[in-house]
This record gives sequence, C-alpha cells and structure tokens, in this order.
Amino acid sequence: MSQEQQEKPERAAEQVRELTKEEKAELRTGTAIRNLLQVEGWKVYVKILEMHLQGKRNEFEVPAEKELDGIAQVLRAESAKGAIMGLRLALGIPESILANDKVLRKKLGLATSAEDDEQ
Repeated sequence: MSQEQQEKPERAAEQVRELTKEEKAELRTGTAIRNLLQVEGWKVYVKILEMHLQGKRNEFEVPAEKELDGIAQVLRAESAKGAIMGLRLALGIPESILANDKVLRKKLGLATSAEDDEQ
C-alpha cells in the first residue's frame, strides 16, 4: 500500500472528528458576522463610523491653537489619535473575524469555493 493510500483514511478520520466547543463558537461567530454585514443597518453604521473617523482626522490635523498651553495641545492630539485608533479597530474587527473564520473552515474542510470567492 502506498503512503498516499495510507494518508487518505487518516485525512477522513480527521474530518469526521467532532468539533470542539471553541470551533463551533468561532463558526457561529463567523456566520453571524457574515449575516450582519449584509444588513442595511450595518452599512449605515459603517458610514457613521467613517464620518466620525474623518472628523477626528481633521481635528488631529488642525494646527496647534495659540491660546492652549503645551499640555492641552498634547492631550487634544492624543485624544484624537486614540479615537482614530478605536474607530479603525471597530471598522476592522468584522474583517479579521471573517479571515479567521475562513482559515478555520479550510482547516476543518468546511470551506466551499463560493465562500472563498465572497471573501
């Protein structure tokens, strides 16, 4: 029996195994996020976040105000940078969840070519 023939039953046994609670939770999360991204409300929410992000970028790029002392200027800039980072993180979380979901589905042999094309 060739090595390839011996590996096929092992691969089949891997695919038959029961999913762990963590894997099931990750797959449910991926499905929920995929469904969420299709909802009109999510698209509106993304636009709102993007508007806030642009506002904070504009605030960060404004020249220092002469009437503020140095510490106040630093705090204003740091506040804007923190908000920018938080908004970018909020916008990027669904994409990272779907990327992890795609990897997990491939690992478990659950990915279909249609799902791969969507992402």
